Amino acid sequence: MSGKKLVAIDGSPEAYNALVWVIEQAKEKEKVYAVYVISPAKYATIEGAAGYEGIQTLAEIRERIVQEDRDQVTTRVKELSADRNVEVDLIVRTGDPRSVILDTADEIGADLLAVGSTGKGLGARLLLGSVSTYIMTHAKITTVVVR
Repeated sequence: MSGKKLVAIDGSPEAYNALVWVIEQAKEKEKVYAVYVISPAKYATIEGAAGYEGIQTLAEIRERIVQEDRDQVTTRVKELSADRNVEVDLIVRTGDPRSVILDTADEIGADLLAVGSTGKGLGARLLLGSVSTYIMTHAKITTVVVR
């Protein structure tokens, strides 16, 4: 065992529950990482915002949204880890969350992967897919889904 734990963070309460669970399970000298994946699909509908609030290009709009999301997640991860006296390294990546989370687990040599489950109904899972289901069926390491 490498003593490295990875938690996938998406800003949802369930993801933060997963982070707290991993922090509470971590033993001394085990490393805790959180990966926040920025999905390009999330920003696909912002074309109409160009020209407002002094923003002229879609790139500027995307960058502002990404930075706000990143700041919010960073702040929350720091709060949750400081409350429990554990340091969490936050990794921010862009891409398809399913593959990026699994790739990150491989890259850092994680021995545990935790994800939150938002509990979407069958219809939403069929239309949108489920990151937690994908992770559970494709991960090569111990994986926990936390609600």
